[in-house]
Amino acid sequence: METLPELPRIRKHKEADITPLVFKWFEDNWENSVALEIKIKGGKIYPHQLVALRQVHNGIFSHKIKDTGSRNPFDGFILKKADAFIVICNKRKCVAYSHDMNSKFEFVV
Repeated sequence: METLPELPRIRKHKEADITPLVFKWFEDNWENSVALEIKIKGGKIYPHQLVALRQVHNGIFSHKIKDTGSRNPFDGFILKKADAFIVICNKRKCVAYSHDMNSKFEFVV
């Protein structure tokens, strides 16, 4: 009895796939320090994420990077009055919203 060949797996477009491209866009095109919350269209934005982005924008945000046994670039960072965006991507087209969702701009990665 002959079996059918296995169908190719359809890969969902995940945040992990788009994140390096969004980072690269901001590295190349944005002058200031920035905090980014990157979502695929339809992804949920959690209240603690909005609070952290607001802290980045309005004053000081510090974060200790958890020691996980892997190599970290450093122990932590402090952002003072940096720009903060929620970036929502639909495939390679992204919209960056301000931390308060009152302004936006579009870009392609």
